[in-house]
Amino acid sequence: MRQPNGSSSPGAGDAPTVPGFAEAVEYADQQIQAIALDELRAAGVYRTPLEYYLVGTYPPLKYLHDIGEDEVFRGVTASQNLYLHIPFCEQYCTFCHFYKEINAEQSWVDRYVAALLDDISAVGQRVSAQSPQGLNASSVYFGGGTPSYLRAHQITRLFEHLWKNVRTSPDTEITFELHPGVVRQPDYEDRLDAIAAGGVNRWVFGIQSMDPDVLVKLNRGHGRDEVYRLLGLLEQRGIDNLNVDLIFGLPLQNLRNWYDTLTELMAAGIEKFNIFPLMFKRSDPITRQYMRNPELFPDATDRLRMHYMAEFVLSSAGFVRGPVFYYAKGRVHSQQQQNKFDSIEEDNLVALGVSGFGYIGGTQYYNLCDNRQYVEAIAEGRAPVWRGHTLPNEERARRAVMFGIRSGGVDFDALGRHYEIDAKALFSAEIARLERLGLVTVDGSRMTLTDLGCTFVDGIGYLFASDEVTSHVAEANELILSPSQDPVDRYDYSPIGRLDLPGGIADHYRDGVRA
Repeated sequence: MRQPNGSSSPGAGDAPTVPGFAEAVEYADQQIQAIALDELRAAGVYRTPLEYYLVGTYPPLKYLHDIGEDEVFRGVTASQNLYLHIPFCEQYCTFCHFYKEINAEQSWVDRYVAALLDDISAVGQRVSAQSPQGLNASSVYFGGGTPSYLRAHQITRLFEHLWKNVRTSPDTEITFELHPGVVRQPDYEDRLDAIAAGGVNRWVFGIQSMDPDVLVKLNRGHGRDEVYRLLGLLEQRGIDNLNVDLIFGLPLQNLRNWYDTLTELMAAGIEKFNIFPLMFKRSDPITRQYMRNPELFPDATDRLRMHYMAEFVLSSAGFVRGPVFYYAKGRVHSQQQQNKFDSIEEDNLVALGVSGFGYIGGTQYYNLCDNRQYVEAIAEGRAPVWRGHTLPNEERARRAVMFGIRSGGVDFDALGRHYEIDAKALFSAEIARLERLGLVTVDGSRMTLTDLGCTFVDGIGYLFASDEVTSHVAEANELILSPSQDPVDRYDYSPIGRLDLPGGIADHYRDGVRA
């Protein structure tokens, strides 16, 4: 593993040539000049930085209602993707919008882990009542929060219980998220060994940037030294399936330090990247930073430049995009991501732990988003489900389009057979508009995004939401006085019905806005 050396050059020998900084900027500018942004804005596809959010669930949380376990687990598939949420962190990163507790006492972490074990057992029983094989994982994903916050004995206990209750195959992808800063803990090597012993075969860690000023502004709790120490520890253990998270659009980020981050990590041997634009939620500290000091952040044009720079630099080095925002060199990026976008109807997503969200048998659902409520529900033998909705076939088809375009594309004939609707006729107006804008190509019954469409994938997905869903969300918004405090708005991972006003996201409490 290479040591830090500032802005790194590509490897020697037969390795592809990585474009220089000036060349990458020039390429990005050429791409932007060819985009009719005003036309995309008028079509509802282009969204400003403050408005932007990815389509994480459909329907949005604001559309969902109180739901019981019988409805959630009805119709579960014979194999599933499992998500386990570990809601603990050492610091509050300014951009993070997921549920977590900061520096929780170990006694409370033990209580949560015990509740999660009981949750696994109970969900296994509920799934077994519907599907004879019970929990049968095509992928397993430990997210957070910071899963590596757990100590070695907690990690071992969790894995031992999981494998007693979950079937796997040699092809099952098992992913575990790490935080580089945890290498400062005296027992971190024990934690890494426990994770490896648990069977993890894909390791994901958030870096976001390699620029020290950016990292401090984000309150990340790590620097470049911790990144290289973690890479070294993983290399010593023969672990090479590494996946790095990066964000563009961050405060104090510019084209130069963005380019340097990409090339330095490529030179360090990273062959998988998740690269997302910064997303704003009203409950996140970074949103308040942006509203107070927007000049600290890259503007909308520089965000586009950063996107195209990453595409150019990575593709020149042999990386392939797929799904959108995910890049891999010489291997499949992630089976879990492909399943989520391409085959969730055949491999449902089952949520375990607080604040997880899943999709089972056509039902989009969320677990409780409060640790104490979650632990209490488990102690009382109740499923910790919070809100959900079982989608009729048309809404399931809309969801399939929103997610399918991110990866393998959409076959409207297949959608029609699966959901018993004329999908191409249903979406004919949207398809025609997207074709005219150069965002998609249609070959027979199959629609795929163009490179331009990949740049605006979430705005495109938004167009397929139904009037029923969008109008219901608008009604729900009327009841929300404080997005930063309201639990439904806080944990709604969707751009549909964002509470945006000119100049910022209105919060009647925090911003002094009056109705």
